[in-house]
Amino acid sequence: MVTGASGVIGRGVVLRLLSQGHDVVGLSRHRLESWPSAASFVQGDVRDAAVVRQVVSGAHVVVHCAWAVDPAADDPDSREINVGGTANVLDAMARHGTRRIVLASSAHVYGIERGEPLAEDSHLQPVSAHGLDKARVEEMVAVCGVQWVAIRSAAVLGRGVDNWVRRVLSSPLLPVDPAARGIQVVHSDDAHRVFARAAVDPGIDSGPVNLAAPGEITLHEIADALGRPTVRSRKLATLISSPELNLLLSAPAMNTALLHHKWNFSPAWTAPECAQDSALAVRGRISIGTWSASLPWRLTHVQDIPAVDTPAADGVAPVPAGPQNGTGEFDTPIDPRFPTFLATNLSEALPGPFSPSSASVTVKGLRAGGAIIARRLRPGGLIQREMATRTVGVFAHRLYGAITTAHFMAEVVPFVKPETVIRQSGYFGESVAAVPIHGEQQPPRAPGGPLRTIRNLGVFAANLVGLTTGAAQDTRDFVDDIERLEAQVPQDLSQLTDERLQSMILLARDHVIDGWVLAMGSFMSFAALSVILRGLNGRDIVLPVGQELASAQPLSAVYRLARAAQRDPNVVRILAARGDHLDELAAHAPEFHAAVLAELTVIGHRGPAEVEMRSSSYADDPELLIRMVAKSLDTPIRPETSPPSIPLRARPVALLAARQLRDREVRRDRMVRAIWLLRNLLRELGRRLANSGVLGDADDVFYLLVDELDALPADPAALVARRRAEQIRLAGVVPPPVFSGDWRAVPVAATALNPGQSMSGVGVCGGRVRGRVRIVRPDTIDDLQAGEILVAEVTDVGYTAAFSYAGAVVTELGGPMSHAAVVAREFGVPCVVDVHDATRRLPPGALVEVDGTGGTIRVLELDLPSDTTFDTVE
Repeated sequence: MVTGASGVIGRGVVLRLLSQGHDVVGLSRHRLESWPSAASFVQGDVRDAAVVRQVVSGAHVVVHCAWAVDPAADDPDSREINVGGTANVLDAMARHGTRRIVLASSAHVYGIERGEPLAEDSHLQPVSAHGLDKARVEEMVAVCGVQWVAIRSAAVLGRGVDNWVRRVLSSPLLPVDPAARGIQVVHSDDAHRVFARAAVDPGIDSGPVNLAAPGEITLHEIADALGRPTVRSRKLATLISSPELNLLLSAPAMNTALLHHKWNFSPAWTAPECAQDSALAVRGRISIGTWSASLPWRLTHVQDIPAVDTPAADGVAPVPAGPQNGTGEFDTPIDPRFPTFLATNLSEALPGPFSPSSASVTVKGLRAGGAIIARRLRPGGLIQREMATRTVGVFAHRLYGAITTAHFMAEVVPFVKPETVIRQSGYFGESVAAVPIHGEQQPPRAPGGPLRTIRNLGVFAANLVGLTTGAAQDTRDFVDDIERLEAQVPQDLSQLTDERLQSMILLARDHVIDGWVLAMGSFMSFAALSVILRGLNGRDIVLPVGQELASAQPLSAVYRLARAAQRDPNVVRILAARGDHLDELAAHAPEFHAAVLAELTVIGHRGPAEVEMRSSSYADDPELLIRMVAKSLDTPIRPETSPPSIPLRARPVALLAARQLRDREVRRDRMVRAIWLLRNLLRELGRRLANSGVLGDADDVFYLLVDELDALPADPAALVARRRAEQIRLAGVVPPPVFSGDWRAVPVAATALNPGQSMSGVGVCGGRVRGRVRIVRPDTIDDLQAGEILVAEVTDVGYTAAFSYAGAVVTELGGPMSHAAVVAREFGVPCVVDVHDATRRLPPGALVEVDGTGGTIRVLELDLPSDTTFDTVE
């Protein structure tokens, strides 16, 4: 049982205990939107003795984190929560025979000391109301007759902090005293580990323990890490100082020898790193006193992502959308009032069925983005909750976008018909035209009329101005975050302690989530600008984004390397040989070898299916990139495409939209780099777990959720085996590209086209090309030969290096503004997207003609001889 279960420490402890297989019940006055359904929750107050007795009933251990921080005075309400609430907990434990309590205490039980750091057995001399309450509660626990551990924690910092500490640190000015001593802090990761261990480890003796990260840090150093302005004037500092800040600064220094020597625990984060990580928590936020707000021009770190399986406010429970044999462990139950989902665009990010680790990284990131959209658009009621919960859905472990929800998003755009945005904008492709957007039931909506239009106009303008104004700074900060992450991760991962490795995994995962939030912000601003462009021009406009796009880097790298190879006959000879080439190039073509390595430093993190955690990158397999270069040697370089013609009246908006699109690609590129770093960290953990016999193979780690790794389930090997079997089962279940209400699997077999027959989609880059069909998936991209037609279910940016020698590109999914479509258009690669069943109806090896302008693929001939060659028609 955990009191204060919604707090910074409580919620982390709940997740770790759940992961280890314990039954957990939480008590708190406020229920988190992200509260896990596997844990019971009681909404109540620790001052209510009856509620506390109810919750403690049956509990073997109580983790008591409920506490009211009121540093200003001896507040009766705080005293009732802190001392009276603890008395209620101890009374309930005595009634039900609960054997152990873990108490959240603090350094303030010692009072203020300036000498040597205080050990656990130092005399208690608290001087503040906060410290007096903590000391009194410790005394009550020590004499209650049960096992007890009081964890005297330094101030908890980190990106997940959202309590009074964050309010203090997000002040517009921080008063600093250059002569002030340093303070101790601890990272939330380390606090969660210590509390969870104290709850379940019977070898820990009763008594207090001090918890703090190595080193100390001054407020001035914290301000520098957070990028917050400071004031040194003593008079002004006195005016803007607060009791909470004084509480933070007045904690005495603690000796943590017991933690190290008896608990054998070393925190993974140093004090300066704790402050640095807290920059994510306060970025884009400002607090004055007890008032806090997010700045409208910044995108903030999302800390509470709504759970998808909780009932709506009116009691309607979500239901499975698919058949019993087609529903996976991580699938999304849907609210029948929001029934329509579409695979287009999102599936290029994560083709399925994806791995469980991807579910706790990319899927979680996309859901965080949905929470940001809901917070920005603020439609209110059930619609806002649906946006925050299911803007993205998962079916048969494949990604879908919520079309009904997108319709309600479009309703907040003034003077625009949502039906036009959904069905005719081209962003979602033509698939959505075949299904209804709404079901028989619809949620209640806010009343319309002029006031609603004015409100929508204000929301639209605020988001457009805010997101475009702050976009550059958000991107710069994110780029800096990933560079800092890369600096924190050593090349030799074996140097990391287990705790440090776990913390780096969690940090990398959270950076990926932030990357998806930023991508959603780009989507919102780009969508708003596209609406304006359509109004100015009367139709959609192809934007002049240029070949310097971040998502075009793999294709540009192949072109550069191919040109370099053509200038050196020795390189051409080496590349023409079979087998691996890297060592041969290093020995006999060192300049070209160095050029390959230089390109890998830029694009090595990318590769087919690049956000799937089990995938490999070009850095993992540089020979794949070299073979792509070899296939490109005899491929004519396509002429650069002419920039689209844009009416004068629309050019300023078009240029701004193009900048947002380029910004999106930079954010996505850095996010994929974070995924690459995370993948390497997970593989290192997998090797350790396999070496210790916990897992059978290092890659088994990808079948565990990231949140399960810091506190492993009871039988990880059995869980991995079950999830592997589920992935194999779901691979044979193909959901439709679009459905409304419920779905049935699409038959795997399909009628192949015969000569003279054709199929069509959306042409995104013109040109007419003949070539042999090659069905490509992430693990078969290497089979594609020069001049062949790359036909795939979906392509992401990692495929685009192969565009250099593909005759044309055809995909089942995707829209005109998908990443691969944008790259194909900029480099003149004929491309058709949204071609239903292309991988099942186009016969492998058949000669086809692709018309990238008209969006058609016509079969010319079957069973071609192996020496047939193909030429470009236009």
